Amino acid sequence: MYRFLLGWYKKFPEYRSRSLFLSGESYAGHYIPQLADVLLTHNEKSKGFKFNIQGVAIGNPLLKLDRDVPATFEYFWSHGMISDEIFLAINKGCDFEDYTFTNPHNESKSCNDAIAEANGIVGNYVNNYDVILDVCYPSIVMQELRLRKYVTKISVGVDVCMTYERFFYFNLPEVQHALHANRTHLPYGWSMCSDVLDYSGKDGNINILPLLQRIVEQKIPVWVFSGDQDSVVPLLGSRTLVRELAHTMGFHVTVPYSTWFHKGQVGGWVTEYGNMLTFATVRGASHMVPFAQPDRSLGLFRSFVLGQRLPNTTHPPID
Repeated sequence: MYRFLLGWYKKFPEYRSRSLFLSGESYAGHYIPQLADVLLTHNEKSKGFKFNIQGVAIGNPLLKLDRDVPATFEYFWSHGMISDEIFLAINKGCDFEDYTFTNPHNESKSCNDAIAEANGIVGNYVNNYDVILDVCYPSIVMQELRLRKYVTKISVGVDVCMTYERFFYFNLPEVQHALHANRTHLPYGWSMCSDVLDYSGKDGNINILPLLQRIVEQKIPVWVFSGDQDSVVPLLGSRTLVRELAHTMGFHVTVPYSTWFHKGQVGGWVTEYGNMLTFATVRGASHMVPFAQPDRSLGLFRSFVLGQRLPNTTHPPID
């Protein structure tokens, strides 16, 4: 990505002075801060062109395993998805300080057994990325797609079958032809993740907080936002980690934890530290925030890009 950006600015030099905002979701909690770190190193060494980074925003981001992982089970428990007994067994049997990204996660058998039981109770009929959504039945939706090439299953305003629709769509020959994709006629279909690529399980173990600290120290605002219906990287972990980072940097609260509004409704809750570090939730949103709450996401990103705080008042008054 670093080389791509350098090449892009070389090809379009008229954009070099424009503001650059970096944003992503989920595992982007790793690669967006890492990209920002590389760009900042470039800026330090370059005697010519420098990247004009004006902000970093990461949504439901994986930041630090020893907090993000136990937050999942806290979320399950607080939402009535697992019992007190299972939650207590996880707390007793697991030492998340030593948790690793790849299985068996450097944990004891009793810990892994308790986690497996928790996941079994939650089951396959709940979408962990958005716990309030209904689920999509693959066999039914794939049959409809083959017959009609489209299907819509809406739950809480969200198309819950998007994963299967996307798989079907990107494997249509006419779509691949239009995109100039698969021109070598590979013997396998397109999929979200690839067995051909060798994914490293070690990268997930990296603590990203020091990178966020470096970014903020360069006077670049950092926003961490969380869809509050996500149990995979839930707000419970992200909120704590942002507070811990603020404490490490000696930041005081500059916006007390409070509601923010969008179009007369509560968009979520927000707090700010040191005028530079913001944590915000997006009400009713999933792991992929813009997918579940596009309008509220637009409101959040508008404030982020304009360098404004999220609005904390609305009209007319409720009473």
